[in-house]
Amino acid sequence: MALFDNGKWSDAEREFTFAIMSSIPIAGMYHYRGSAFAEQGKQLEAVADYDAAVRLLPDYPDIYVDRGNSYHALGRDENALKDYSEAIRLRSNYAEAYANRAAIHAALGDDEASRRDAYEATARGIDRTALEVLLEEIVKARRK
Repeated sequence: MALFDNGKWSDAEREFTFAIMSSIPIAGMYHYRGSAFAEQGKQLEAVADYDAAVRLLPDYPDIYVDRGNSYHALGRDENALKDYSEAIRLRSNYAEAYANRAAIHAALGDDEASRRDAYEATARGIDRTALEVLLEEIVKARRK
């Protein structure tokens, strides 16, 4: 975990791979290795590990948010939207999931859903100004 916590993604990836191959599959190992992959820009590998983590621990909302982030990085926004929605279903006060889902709705052109999710995100602690600026940038980019 120290390698992961210190941002040594490649080394963390190697350590988690070793742990996964030498023990009974543990969802957290796949989740952390997926995050190490994502931090290195290896989104397909990250999604594969998040998929494994979900199979082992389907009720853990953080995995869905992280997989949603990787799906978004891959341009698979419909998949990201589903994952953020599942995270919210599992943890109804998940501010980050609401904020991320608001951004995806904005990118997909569903401004009303984006506003609803932005409201929910800010009601749960996300900085309103920062989120509004982000959403405005997404809408401007969409209109170009």
